[in-house]
Amino acid sequence: MHLPSFEHLEPSSLEEALSFLAEHKEQAKLIAGGTELLVSMRHGLLAPSHLVNLKTVPDLDFVSEHNGSLRIGALTRLATLREMPAVRERYPVLARAAEMVAAPPLQVMGTVVGNLCLNTRCFYYNQSPFWRQARGACYKTGGDRCHAIKGGKRCLATYQGDMAPALIALGSTVRVVSSGGERETPLAELYTGRGKRPLALEPDEIVAEVRVPGPVDGMSGDCQKLRLRGSMDFPLAGVAVVLSRNGAGICSRAGVVLTAVGTGPVVVEDATQLLEGQQVTDGLVSQVAEAAYEAARPVDNVGSDASYRRKMVRVLTRRAIMNAWGKE
Repeated sequence: MHLPSFEHLEPSSLEEALSFLAEHKEQAKLIAGGTELLVSMRHGLLAPSHLVNLKTVPDLDFVSEHNGSLRIGALTRLATLREMPAVRERYPVLARAAEMVAAPPLQVMGTVVGNLCLNTRCFYYNQSPFWRQARGACYKTGGDRCHAIKGGKRCLATYQGDMAPALIALGSTVRVVSSGGERETPLAELYTGRGKRPLALEPDEIVAEVRVPGPVDGMSGDCQKLRLRGSMDFPLAGVAVVLSRNGAGICSRAGVVLTAVGTGPVVVEDATQLLEGQQVTDGLVSQVAEAAYEAARPVDNVGSDASYRRKMVRVLTRRAIMNAWGKE
């Protein structure tokens, strides 16, 4: 499968990149690592007339601490986050999440923000044009049907990013810029929960930076991931857990976020309510795992049985909490 023709634009500044996006709108796509975009173009899922190369924009590849918070630039590679000593020491859940993305060669190419902005995926969508042609267009390709759920009234393509759960559980925000200005928004609000249009971004907007609040005393976390091949695959189900323990051994803050079991990252609100202000016991962990199971809504569209994936959310959540709390 060949790439469609396009014009490759190399802006020398963020302002120039934004002007290119404003000029070409839906016909332009940003490219950095290209690990998802180029594959989608080869499959005929996207055919932008212009690719705007962010790698030529200076000052977007950085990881720094400012006023106690962690700042991650749009071009920061996953491998950088995985290996940086300050991240591994102060935000180990981020290093853990980064090392679980795909395979090491792709971590060297792929960026943190690129992983956050992954398109939703579906067995009936991420196929060749010849394969898709046999079934007819689905909602995500401009049709009027969902092949994953008979009679489905909307697109149920699955969000399968690895970094978003950990960053959301940490309370991260993103700085979004456009030619008209900039805004800072909670990372969780970047996701629409709609399979057809998963990101709350306009065509002329760029996620320029991720901002992570500074770690508090007693904070720990863990990520767990179910996939077919441990060396490279997208998650079939995943969970990130961030917990904080006070001096009395009580959970003072908790975040539990799922991936690959819905059209966007799933924040398990009941888990936060159950854990905060409590001692973490085996019984409580089981309650939280059950809350995560109830929050998960997978469908049979990513090459694995939805019922099995949902049951595994219980297992992964329990394992992540036990690891984060130091019970295993």
